[in-house]
Amino acid sequence: MPNTTLDQTVASLSVSELVELIRKTIRDEFADWFVATNGNAIQPTPPPIRDIDTVIARMEATGKYNKKFLSSLRKGMERSQTFQRAKANSKS
Repeated sequence: MPNTTLDQTVASLSVSELVELIRKTIRDEFADWFVATNGNAIQPTPPPIRDIDTVIARMEATGKYNKKFLSSLRKGMERSQTFQRAKANSKS
């Protein structure tokens, strides 16, 4: 295929050939990721600040977030097992 563009090549593939190309690409990407991580799964790290009031106060201080968003964020954080309110921490 010396004078054929990539678009022309892909357009000429049958559906099954295209599906196999996509599968091969995904396998190759996954293999590269696996080698890059030395076979170790990436472990998520907890956020450095877990106190809801502190997080909200810092975000509010930036002036980038409106009250409605911060209120919604607070509700979500209160449902999370990762974040805690300061009052709950002091009772323990």
